[in-house]
Amino acid sequence: MRVLLFALAFLCCAGPAAADRYLLTYSGLALNLVPLGEINVDITITRRGYEANAHLRSSGLMNLFERTDLRAVSRGAIDESGVQWRRYSLDHRYSHKHRTIEMRPTAESVRARIEPTYRLWGDPPASDDEKRASRDPLSTLVAMAVDVSRTQRCSGAYPTFDGRFHYIMSLGDGGVERYRGGGFEGDVLECELIYSAISGFEQTDNGRRRITQGRIWFALGDPAFAPPVRISTPLSAGGAVIRLTDWRRVEVTVGEDVSAPEDVEEAAEPAETPQ
Repeated sequence: MRVLLFALAFLCCAGPAAADRYLLTYSGLALNLVPLGEINVDITITRRGYEANAHLRSSGLMNLFERTDLRAVSRGAIDESGVQWRRYSLDHRYSHKHRTIEMRPTAESVRARIEPTYRLWGDPPASDDEKRASRDPLSTLVAMAVDVSRTQRCSGAYPTFDGRFHYIMSLGDGGVERYRGGGFEGDVLECELIYSAISGFEQTDNGRRRITQGRIWFALGDPAFAPPVRISTPLSAGGAVIRLTDWRRVEVTVGEDVSAPEDVEEAAEPAETPQ
């Protein structure tokens, strides 16, 4: 109801507004040799909100192990406190499987529809408090880029929930350097990227004790958004690097704010955790 009232109030007074649209293309390599695939990200930022679309397709040798096609969409608001997500959807095809996830935050937790539902929810499963304090994965990326553009500092913790797994992405230990590549040349902020698995993982994953450290580089110069140009993460077999290969920033005119989601049926309650 609160979201619908927000949308109604905005539509009653909103006219055409300027928005910045960022079209980003990334490629991934394992061990700096094995192609992992291509990621296309389309993000529109207005004065009040954002809409982010991401499409990941595996390629090369990666298809021999786990062919993946993933599409995610997230929408939300942006205010003085940062990014507030409103709705998230995921369509994931992998290893001859197909799963869809629809999520939106509530005052108590996160309301979700997951088809097919997970057979296991982790030990321990993510709690309502953890879900309520989190953003969806795509909104976490947007929140990092918005915060870095505002502060030009490597700081902050970003609790994230993807429908089952709850983890925290943190930024730290960084500085400004010069960067050239992927169609971007200019100053970037290089930060330490820390991934801390919290809940929703199995004991065999060592989930609650797993902390992974990598690096992430954000393009500086835009007062509203600092898109990542490079992400380096360690893997058990060596390491993976995601690099920006092409990007465009265009100004568009929108008739209504992207932070005001359309009136659609609410997602169903999450399935009961298996005993």
